[in-house]
Amino acid sequence: MKTYEYELVKMEPVETDSDSIYEILNDRGPRGFRLVGIQKLWSHDSDWNAIQRNFLVLEKEVEEEL
Repeated sequence: MKTYEYELVKMEPVETDSDSIYEILNDRGPRGFRLVGIQKLWSHDSDWNAIQRNFLVLEKEVEEEL
């Protein structure tokens, strides 16, 4: 049976450029994660105000024996 594990990585508005995304993917790739997409999700800022942020969505397929 196949199950999937997901990881959300918050993208900082100014700090997350293509090089830092590349580093994240190179770090998580050997552990079996692949990029599924970039999603805009609701989050909170430092003052707990609701804001929308971009997140990298990573997926890992986990094979389970029955």
